[in-house]
Amino acid sequence: MYRIYFNKRCLAVCSLNHKALSEPDAVLYSPGEFPELANLPRIFDESPQITKLYVPSANQENAFKQLCTKFSRITAGGGIVTNKNGQYLIIFHHGVWDFPKGMQESGEDIRQTALREVQEECGISDLEIHEHLCDTYHTYHRDGEFILKTTRWYRMEYKGNGTDTHPQAEEEIERAIWADPSDLPTHFANTYPSIKYLYKLVTER
Repeated sequence: MYRIYFNKRCLAVCSLNHKALSEPDAVLYSPGEFPELANLPRIFDESPQITKLYVPSANQENAFKQLCTKFSRITAGGGIVTNKNGQYLIIFHHGVWDFPKGMQESGEDIRQTALREVQEECGISDLEIHEHLCDTYHTYHRDGEFILKTTRWYRMEYKGNGTDTHPQAEEEIERAIWADPSDLPTHFANTYPSIKYLYKLVTER
């Protein structure tokens, strides 16, 4: 499934028999009801009464590419970091808990972006990057453009011995802490839907 988040609302492409299609608040896309898929994000953005809009497709990748046609695209990288105690590194930013992430710089490999952003936002080093976990997508408007931000997430390990962090004040990171897995649901009770999806993905692996 490809999920695009519009704040707390979701436009998604899924398989023809995905269990999400039976959710009571889901609206399904059907041919003939809307213009072509490229226009669907704009329609959804202007339809706040719909919280979930699903596009069942036999070719999810192709349908998703069509949905993204009219977005301006930007890319970020982030890390799901654990330490030797099995704790997770999380940050408090703009009033919610989050995982560290940030924008890719010109010419930068996305894995290097993810490492650099975790190091800068949390003030730590001694990181080892592992496999790509998933991508998350969310939208916003900026200077008249409709932006789709793709964040590529990687599993990382902190190889250091200490637990000190130094949150990046210039990026308005208020706190950076190591949290036990059992505390994540409490911290993430009021976070972004994409982050809720992400922590469930990594903690249920």
